Amino acid sequence: MGFALIISAVVLAALTLAGGIGLLSLSDGRFDARLAARTRAASPVSRLRRPDLQPFVMRLLSRWGEQAGKGAIEQDKRSALRQKLVRAGFYSERAVEVFFGIRVAAAAGLAVAGLAVAILLHLGGLMLIVAVALGANLGLFAPNLLLSHRIGERSRAMRIALPDAIDLMIVAVEAGAALGAALQRVAAEFSDLHPIVSEQFGMMLMEMQAGASRAEALTRLAGRAPSEEVGALVSLIIQSEAVGASLGNTLRAFADELRKTRHLEAERRAAELPVKMAFPLVFCVFPAMSGVLFIPVIIRVMRLMLHL
Repeated sequence: MGFALIISAVVLAALTLAGGIGLLSLSDGRFDARLAARTRAASPVSRLRRPDLQPFVMRLLSRWGEQAGKGAIEQDKRSALRQKLVRAGFYSERAVEVFFGIRVAAAAGLAVAGLAVAILLHLGGLMLIVAVALGANLGLFAPNLLLSHRIGERSRAMRIALPDAIDLMIVAVEAGAALGAALQRVAAEFSDLHPIVSEQFGMMLMEMQAGASRAEALTRLAGRAPSEEVGALVSLIIQSEAVGASLGNTLRAFADELRKTRHLEAERRAAELPVKMAFPLVFCVFPAMSGVLFIPVIIRVMRLMLHL
């Protein structure tokens, strides 16, 4: 019974954290719907329906985050956290406050879970304080780790998709289309295969339609995208337009360079495999094989010795 209560407390705390992150992910549903209508890119987030309970919970998390983050979400720190949330795909104006609210809710939930575990295990004194502090700190830092993981996943996805997107841009530009039309073609064609690239290019097109210049929209794309390669692509396009170089040839050379970099990265990871496989081979596979090979021999030797 006690073990079941411990599992229930831990699961409840984990659901609190997961629910807060899920609500933050769904908070931009209207934005994605508008973006999909403009670029015909139906991203997975835009197909989800916002639950009726979401606005209330989002306002509650926002209030908690605003109160808890006083002094920590001002000026430079707020701008840095806002930039990280944008690179992770959260574009809501209250994303910073909601993120702090999620941290507060997760810290409270995991602190209660730690207290429940300590009580059920009959821990007291210092161990009780350690359990509660450990749960609270885990709740505070887990959202940051998940945010960094999401940024890394989006960066890898864009790094993989960018050479294909550039190839399509080259085809469109060399066929006589303008850069804006080429980007619109990429956003429309990559909506299912590479939704993150489609989303970023679609947002840039919306900014250009709202009156921003091409250079401004490209600069904002570089700041918003989680991949460094996008920043290099933006600089390349701006410089090519400034000096009047052929955009098609420039993009082709850049796409070839990206593919070479991706190939070298794959070779590096392949070279690391023997080292990474040493631990499971030595501590998992080798003992099992040794047992299968030598235990029958040992049993036979022992039987022979007993007969002697």
